[in-house]
Amino acid sequence: MSAADTVSRPYAQAIFEIAIQNNTIEEWKNILIFIKMIACHKKVRSFLSGSLSPEYLSLVFTTISSDIINENAKNLIKLLAKNQRFKILNNILKQFLKLESYYKDIIIVELRSAFTLKEKQINRIKKILEESFLRKVKFIYKVNPEILDGIIIKVNDTVFDLSIQNHLKQLSDALNL
Repeated sequence: MSAADTVSRPYAQAIFEIAIQNNTIEEWKNILIFIKMIACHKKVRSFLSGSLSPEYLSLVFTTISSDIINENAKNLIKLLAKNQRFKILNNILKQFLKLESYYKDIIIVELRSAFTLKEKQINRIKKILEESFLRKVKFIYKVNPEILDGIIIKVNDTVFDLSIQNHLKQLSDALNL
Protein backbone atom coordinates (compact mmCIF):
# COMPACT_ATOMS: atom_id res chain seq x y z
CA MET A 1 0.00 0.00 0.00
CA SER A 2 1.36 3.39 -0.95
CA ALA A 3 1.58 6.42 1.31
CA ALA A 4 -1.05 8.12 -0.86
CA ASP A 5 -3.40 5.17 -0.23
CA THR A 6 -2.81 5.46 3.51
CA VAL A 7 -3.54 9.18 3.49
CA SER A 8 -6.53 8.93 1.14
CA ARG A 9 -8.31 6.07 2.95
CA PRO A 10 -9.78 8.19 5.83
CA TYR A 11 -11.07 10.76 3.33
CA ALA A 12 -12.71 8.05 1.21
CA GLN A 13 -14.22 6.33 4.24
CA ALA A 14 -15.68 9.58 5.57
CA ILE A 15 -17.14 10.46 2.17
CA PHE A 16 -18.55 6.97 1.78
CA GLU A 17 -20.19 7.07 5.21
CA ILE A 18 -21.86 10.37 4.30
CA ALA A 19 -22.94 8.88 0.98
CA ILE A 20 -24.50 5.86 2.70
CA GLN A 21 -26.27 7.99 5.31
CA ASN A 22 -27.77 10.24 2.62
CA ASN A 23 -28.27 7.50 0.03
CA THR A 24 -26.06 9.44 -2.40
CA ILE A 25 -23.37 6.94 -3.38
CA GLU A 26 -23.83 7.52 -7.11
CA GLU A 27 -23.92 11.31 -6.65
CA TRP A 28 -20.69 11.26 -4.63
CA LYS A 29 -19.02 9.00 -7.15
CA ASN A 30 -19.87 11.50 -9.89
CA ILE A 31 -18.69 14.43 -7.74
CA LEU A 32 -15.35 12.73 -7.03
CA ILE A 33 -14.87 11.92 -10.71
CA PHE A 34 -15.71 15.51 -11.63
CA ILE A 35 -13.41 17.22 -9.11
CA LYS A 36 -10.62 14.76 -9.94
CA MET A 37 -10.96 15.69 -13.61
CA ILE A 38 -10.72 19.37 -12.71
CA ALA A 39 -7.71 18.83 -10.47
CA CYS A 40 -5.95 16.79 -13.18
CA HIS A 41 -6.36 19.47 -15.84
CA LYS A 42 -2.92 20.83 -16.77
CA LYS A 43 -3.68 24.48 -16.02
CA VAL A 44 -5.54 23.73 -12.79
CA ARG A 45 -2.82 21.33 -11.62
CA SER A 46 -0.15 24.03 -11.88
CA PHE A 47 -2.52 26.45 -10.14
CA LEU A 48 -3.11 23.99 -7.28
CA SER A 49 0.59 23.32 -6.76
CA GLY A 50 1.35 27.04 -6.40
CA SER A 51 1.75 28.98 -3.21
CA LEU A 52 -1.80 30.34 -3.00
CA SER A 53 -3.68 30.35 0.29
CA PRO A 54 -6.00 27.40 1.01
CA GLU A 55 -8.97 29.77 1.27
CA TYR A 56 -8.30 31.20 -2.18
CA LEU A 57 -7.70 27.75 -3.68
CA SER A 58 -10.94 26.35 -2.29
CA LEU A 59 -12.85 29.47 -3.40
CA VAL A 60 -11.60 29.17 -6.98
CA PHE A 61 -12.07 25.40 -7.06
CA THR A 62 -15.63 25.55 -5.73
CA THR A 63 -16.47 28.40 -8.08
CA ILE A 64 -15.33 26.32 -11.05
CA SER A 65 -17.45 23.37 -9.96
CA SER A 66 -20.33 25.11 -8.15
CA ASP A 67 -23.00 23.84 -10.56
CA ILE A 68 -22.07 20.22 -9.95
CA ILE A 69 -21.07 19.88 -6.31
CA ASN A 70 -23.13 20.02 -3.11
CA GLU A 71 -22.33 21.70 0.22
CA ASN A 72 -20.60 18.58 1.59
CA ALA A 73 -18.38 18.48 -1.49
CA LYS A 74 -17.52 22.15 -0.99
CA ASN A 75 -16.45 21.31 2.56
CA LEU A 76 -14.34 18.45 1.21
CA ILE A 77 -12.64 20.86 -1.21
CA LYS A 78 -11.93 23.29 1.64
CA LEU A 79 -10.42 20.47 3.68
CA LEU A 80 -8.30 19.26 0.74
CA ALA A 81 -7.05 22.81 0.15
CA LYS A 82 -6.30 23.35 3.83
CA ASN A 83 -4.33 20.09 4.05
CA GLN A 84 -2.80 20.43 0.56
CA ARG A 85 -4.30 17.10 -0.51
CA PHE A 86 -5.49 17.76 -4.07
CA LYS A 87 -2.74 15.43 -5.29
CA ILE A 88 -4.44 12.43 -3.68
CA LEU A 89 -7.86 12.98 -5.27
CA ASN A 90 -7.28 10.05 -7.62
CA ASN A 91 -6.47 7.79 -4.66
CA ILE A 92 -9.54 9.01 -2.80
CA LEU A 93 -11.66 8.12 -5.83
CA LYS A 94 -10.06 4.66 -6.07
CA GLN A 95 -10.64 4.03 -2.37
CA PHE A 96 -14.24 5.24 -2.69
CA LEU A 97 -14.83 2.86 -5.62
CA LYS A 98 -13.38 -0.03 -3.59
CA LEU A 99 -15.72 0.77 -0.72
CA GLU A 100 -18.64 0.96 -3.14
CA SER A 101 -17.72 -2.42 -4.61
CA TYR A 102 -17.40 -3.95 -1.14
CA TYR A 103 -20.73 -2.42 -0.16
CA LYS A 104 -22.35 -3.91 -3.25
CA ASP A 105 -20.73 -7.28 -2.47
CA ILE A 106 -18.35 -7.09 -5.41
CA ILE A 107 -14.61 -7.63 -5.20
CA ILE A 108 -12.32 -5.94 -7.72
CA VAL A 109 -9.60 -8.29 -8.93
CA GLU A 110 -6.67 -7.31 -11.10
CA LEU A 111 -5.79 -10.15 -13.44
CA ARG A 112 -2.65 -10.03 -15.58
CA SER A 113 -1.55 -12.68 -18.03
CA ALA A 114 1.32 -13.01 -20.46
CA PHE A 115 -1.08 -13.79 -23.31
CA THR A 116 -4.71 -13.01 -24.00
CA LEU A 117 -6.79 -15.52 -22.06
CA LYS A 118 -9.82 -17.19 -23.59
CA GLU A 119 -13.18 -16.23 -22.15
CA LYS A 120 -13.58 -19.79 -20.84
CA GLN A 121 -10.31 -19.46 -18.87
CA ILE A 122 -11.30 -16.08 -17.44
CA ASN A 123 -14.69 -17.44 -16.40
CA ARG A 124 -13.04 -20.42 -14.68
CA ILE A 125 -10.71 -18.11 -12.72
CA LYS A 126 -13.68 -15.90 -11.88
CA LYS A 127 -15.71 -18.86 -10.60
CA ILE A 128 -12.83 -20.05 -8.39
CA LEU A 129 -12.35 -16.57 -6.92
CA GLU A 130 -16.08 -16.07 -6.35
CA GLU A 131 -16.25 -19.38 -4.48
CA SER A 132 -13.14 -18.50 -2.44
CA PHE A 133 -14.20 -14.96 -1.48
CA LEU A 134 -17.97 -15.56 -1.45
CA ARG A 135 -18.45 -12.40 -3.52
CA LYS A 136 -19.05 -11.41 -7.09
CA VAL A 137 -15.81 -10.72 -8.94
CA LYS A 138 -15.18 -7.84 -11.28
CA PHE A 139 -11.95 -8.11 -13.26
CA ILE A 140 -9.53 -5.46 -14.33
CA TYR A 141 -7.79 -7.52 -16.98
CA LYS A 142 -4.45 -6.68 -18.58
CA VAL A 143 -2.09 -8.55 -20.87
CA ASN A 144 1.53 -8.17 -19.79
CA PRO A 145 4.07 -10.10 -21.94
CA GLU A 146 6.87 -9.21 -19.48
CA ILE A 147 5.67 -11.90 -17.07
CA LEU A 148 6.64 -14.46 -19.78
CA ASP A 149 3.86 -16.96 -18.97
CA GLY A 150 1.28 -17.62 -16.29
CA ILE A 151 -0.95 -15.18 -14.46
CA ILE A 152 -0.84 -12.66 -11.62
CA ILE A 153 -3.96 -12.10 -9.54
CA LYS A 154 -4.19 -9.12 -7.20
CA VAL A 155 -7.04 -9.01 -4.70
CA ASN A 156 -6.93 -5.91 -2.51
CA ASP A 157 -3.42 -5.98 -0.99
CA THR A 158 -2.80 -9.68 -1.68
CA VAL A 159 -0.94 -10.80 -4.81
CA PHE A 160 -0.99 -14.36 -6.17
CA ASP A 161 1.98 -14.39 -8.54
CA LEU A 162 1.79 -17.53 -10.66
CA SER A 163 4.01 -16.17 -13.41
CA ILE A 164 7.11 -17.73 -14.94
CA GLN A 165 8.89 -14.44 -14.25
CA ASN A 166 8.28 -14.94 -10.52
CA HIS A 167 9.39 -18.60 -10.62
CA LEU A 168 12.60 -17.63 -12.42
CA LYS A 169 13.26 -14.93 -9.83
CA GLN A 170 12.72 -17.42 -6.99
CA LEU A 171 15.07 -19.91 -8.69
CA SER A 172 17.68 -17.21 -9.19
CA ASP A 173 17.40 -16.17 -5.54
CA ALA A 174 17.76 -19.79 -4.41
CA LEU A 175 20.86 -20.38 -6.54
CA ASN A 176 22.54 -17.29 -5.19
CA LEU A 177 22.33 -18.65 -1.63
